[in-house]
Amino acid sequence: MRLPSTFATLLTISTILFSWCPALAQTIIPAGFGAMSVTQPSREAAVLTGQLQSTGGQNPTVKIRWGDEDRGMGVTPSTAWDHEVTVSTNQAAGTFSTTITIPNLEKVYYFRAIASNSGGTVVSRSVGVLVPSAPVGVANLQGRWNFDSENANDSSGTGRHGTAKKLFSPSEVSSMKLWLDASSLSTAGTTWDDKSGNNNHATKHNTPTVVTNAQNGLSLMRYETDGGDTGGSPDYHEWQDISDIRTVFCVIKRDADATDNLSQAIADDNNYHFFAGSGGNISDGTYADANVRNGLTKLNGSSVTGTSVAFPTSLSVLTHRTTGNVEASRIGKDRHHTGRYSFDGDYGELLIFNSDLSDTDIAKIEGYLAHKWGLTGALASAHPYKLGTPTSASGTPTYIADTPFGSGKAIDLADGHVE
Repeated sequence: MRLPSTFATLLTISTILFSWCPALAQTIIPAGFGAMSVTQPSREAAVLTGQLQSTGGQNPTVKIRWGDEDRGMGVTPSTAWDHEVTVSTNQAAGTFSTTITIPNLEKVYYFRAIASNSGGTVVSRSVGVLVPSAPVGVANLQGRWNFDSENANDSSGTGRHGTAKKLFSPSEVSSMKLWLDASSLSTAGTTWDDKSGNNNHATKHNTPTVVTNAQNGLSLMRYETDGGDTGGSPDYHEWQDISDIRTVFCVIKRDADATDNLSQAIADDNNYHFFAGSGGNISDGTYADANVRNGLTKLNGSSVTGTSVAFPTSLSVLTHRTTGNVEASRIGKDRHHTGRYSFDGDYGELLIFNSDLSDTDIAKIEGYLAHKWGLTGALASAHPYKLGTPTSASGTPTYIADTPFGSGKAIDLADGHVE
């Protein structure tokens, strides 16, 4: 069939235009990127990898930008990237990569790809992150623990695996009856909450106050008396009477000028006192219960004779294990008489148990309190927790996210440590 002359002429012109102007045949657009990734074949080197999903119709020039800060998706950022490497000037769709030498093994590095063709220039939305897997000191590396797998295994190849241990808490010891802890209080409120789980909260009377950031960054409960040690309106806290007390721990100090003979650190409704210093001593030789006088008294982890050793006037860990049941219902006031003896001083913590705890458990709680309150300097050199906080018999510490992208882990040292 013979084409009309006009149509044949148009077809010839179209063929010539497309052969001389290929841009008229296809529109070129900017290239498109996929995810960025990284591998570290050796301690000093890393392979930065990207994915070119679309050339945009024309193979682009592809570069990788990298540095210790992410400069974002700007083609011309206000602050230039630390490094820029040309990967290819004619990159086809698919994977591309470049190998870099890691400048500093203690830093985190970020990288993005940039592609340019006649359709424009584009920077990848995806950002790669390089966290070097070995610290500085490569030649002498003896161990590395990163906690990302929520354990303390050594990833250096030397096999020095550690054990992540949860820190000890007094709540692990059974038979706790009362636990008053002032460390995190900001105000005295109307009650001092019992942390033992028994809900035996202590009711405030008069005006004991909380002193924040008083010791090792922690708060203390302060008791004072208007009108002198044996009169006026004493500050005190009162809880439901506990009649089967066997072991007690206090973080406590008495004011140096509180010279009253029976300063009531712990007392009850009957004619006896628990810690009630006679002549300034820890326990009264007459009015302290016989089970108290004949029991074990320890000051900062060392055994003392409570009836002849002075009540501490600097914050200390005071421990007592009785020889039989005793009772107590308050801090700071003798019985219900308004004119009776009071307690002037500070309390950090009070723990009461209704069993005679073992020497091992006593040492653990003393160690816990001494490390918590910054009192380890007062512990005897032979105390088992002089140098280290006691750990739990079971359980692991808390692991928390420790990178901007949530992929790394750190061990929470407030909850555990590594051995």
